[in-house]
Amino acid sequence: MLVVGILSGIAVPSFLGARNNAYDKEAQASIDAALIAAESHYMQYGDFSDSQTTACSATSVLAGDLQKQDPTLDMVVAADVSTGPRVVSVQANTTYNSNNESLGCQAFYATALSRSGTCWVARVTVEGAFLITGSVSPIIVNSNLNTANAAITEMSSLAVNGKAYAAFKPQNSAADQAAAATDTLANAKTACSGLMQGTGVLATTTNKVASTEFYSSWRSVVGAAAGANI
Repeated sequence: MLVVGILSGIAVPSFLGARNNAYDKEAQASIDAALIAAESHYMQYGDFSDSQTTACSATSVLAGDLQKQDPTLDMVVAADVSTGPRVVSVQANTTYNSNNESLGCQAFYATALSRSGTCWVARVTVEGAFLITGSVSPIIVNSNLNTANAAITEMSSLAVNGKAYAAFKPQNSAADQAAAATDTLANAKTACSGLMQGTGVLATTTNKVASTEFYSSWRSVVGAAAGANI
C-alpha cells in the first residue's frame, strides 16, 4: 500500500500537469487562429476597425467579421468574457506615435479561457509607439531570455510592434488565495475579455495585463500591485 501511495503521489500530479498543459495549448491555438483572422481582416480593410465603420471600438461587428474569417471559433464582442478555449473575446484599439498623433485602429487583442482556469491573452500591433494618447502605455514586447550570467546583457523591454503574449491564472492553493484574495478562479474568468485586457493600461492593476507586460512568446506574468496574479 505504501508503494502504491508513493506511485500515486508521483503519477497524479504528472497527469494533472500534462492535462492542464493540453488545455492551455487548446486555448493558445484558438488565439493564434484569431490573430491570423485579424491579420487577414487588416489586409482587407487597412486596419482593425470593423467592416462597416472606421471607428476603433468594441462592437459586435468586428467579432462577426472575424467569425467569417474563421467559422471554427466563436468570436465574441470585447465586453463578453471568454467562457472556454474555443470562445475568443476580441478588441481593437487605437495607437499613437511619439508626436501624440493618432494612427488609427492599429492594435488588436484576443483572450481565451483555458479549461485549466488560465486566461491567455495576445496582442498584435502594426504600427505605433503608445496605446494611450499623451505618450502613455508604450507598446513593449519583452523577450523570454532567462540567464543568471551577469556578463550577458539582454536588450529587453524594447518598443516593438508585432505579436505579443501574456497570461494570468488563479492561485491553486487556499494559502495562496488567502494571501491574494483577488487571485481566484472567478476573478480570472471575469477578467478574461478583450475589453478588460485591451485597455492599454500602463500601471499594473488587478487581473489586468499592462501594456509593458507582454512577451515574445506565451508566458504567465505576475503583477506586483493590488494583489494581481497576471
